[in-house]
Amino acid sequence: MVNNMKMDDTIAAIATTLGESAISMIRVSGDKAIENISEIFEGKVDLRNVKTHTAHFGRIADENGNTLDDVVCIVYRKPRSFTGEDVIEICCHGGIHVTKRVFERIIETGIRPAQPGEFTKRAFINGKIDLTQAEAIADLIKAESDRAYITSVRQLEGKLSKDINKIREKMIDIIGLLELELDFVEEDIQLIDKRKVNDMIFETLREVESILKTYKFGKLWKEGLKVAIVGKPNAGKSSLLNTLLQEERAIVTEIPGTTRDFIEEKIIVDGIIFRLIDTAGIRETNDPIESEGVRRTWKIASESDIVLFVHDCTVPVSDEEIGFLKKLDELNTKAEIIFLNNKIDLENSHDETFKTGYESIGLSATKRIGIDELIGKMKQFAVTGDIGEGSSVIITSERHYSALLKAKDGLIKSLESVKHGESNEFIVVNLKYALDALGEIVGKVTTEEMLNNIFSKFCIGK
Repeated sequence: MVNNMKMDDTIAAIATTLGESAISMIRVSGDKAIENISEIFEGKVDLRNVKTHTAHFGRIADENGNTLDDVVCIVYRKPRSFTGEDVIEICCHGGIHVTKRVFERIIETGIRPAQPGEFTKRAFINGKIDLTQAEAIADLIKAESDRAYITSVRQLEGKLSKDINKIREKMIDIIGLLELELDFVEEDIQLIDKRKVNDMIFETLREVESILKTYKFGKLWKEGLKVAIVGKPNAGKSSLLNTLLQEERAIVTEIPGTTRDFIEEKIIVDGIIFRLIDTAGIRETNDPIESEGVRRTWKIASESDIVLFVHDCTVPVSDEEIGFLKKLDELNTKAEIIFLNNKIDLENSHDETFKTGYESIGLSATKRIGIDELIGKMKQFAVTGDIGEGSSVIITSERHYSALLKAKDGLIKSLESVKHGESNEFIVVNLKYALDALGEIVGKVTTEEMLNNIFSKFCIGK
């Protein structure tokens, strides 16, 4: 676990994916990195004497002097490294066995295996990056779309940190003036007009709220929208999934109840991730396995952003389906429900969507009729809002969002204190609460539990 880290240890990890490849890279960081690797590296130079940011060819030898592999060692001397410590990156051949053997030899020198996120945590502790930049590294690695990638790069460049720190500086100035005035309370000297204080706090509140608004888009770009495909058995749900994916992912038969569990896949449309979930058909059944599938369908629908209700339009819309739609409305009040009149290519199809009260799309999942219109509706729902791609700062982290909400609460309470003519002590208490909340975002205010939670989500080697 991350909370067992000893930050004065020298650590190592395989930083590349373990598998067959041209090159693998093993990262080593700590006070003994250069000294210990020098003991097992044989080349034309002694690594202890080389300059920083230099690469050196040689071999890693076992305890008997036998070659384990030819390698290139890249040396970074502190503080000019990612972690701020002495770092060596050892590039060896990319086979699974050879990489493991080189790594094991490194551990034999007394270097311990790194834990998830430990290199990045050291970079944060040593002041090389702040907390938002550390989190951006993990987001960048996990980015699944162009928009998620761009958002992560912006955060890694420090754009969010810059905006948060500017807001904090304004708040520190306000707090400083109010606390200074407290020193002259007996002389009844007013150093700053309370109307100006009110205006300064209000302006700060507006800036916090502006960043808060971006969370909807940040979360969307990072995680995507959850799209449940639901309906009665044999309505064409699995055919729709296959058509959207443009591959045969789900089994399609004329036998009702073929899909008994859910299938989840994703598509990316114009940088928006849609996580499609094909669910078991909804119906009353005595089959315990199918009943469990139906239960899961309702759970998935209740948690989704978009629900695609697929109806077989070769048969009338049933009272049972109307009941299903009403239940969906009750279970998930925030979801966009789109009624799909499927199989319109068949001769006996007919449109009874007027019975549902929902906006509908006529389509044929097998013939791709109406698919473009459906995707357009999904995109339209995804981008509805007043913050768009042009925003320079987009928050994607629930942690950042929660901290900003705390800051907003503190600022609102401080405005109320000003409005009610309360003393500076009350105003300052609420402002400091907001200041600390913003400090949590960039790492000015931290706890060990917070750091452990953040860095435990990283991959080993980063």
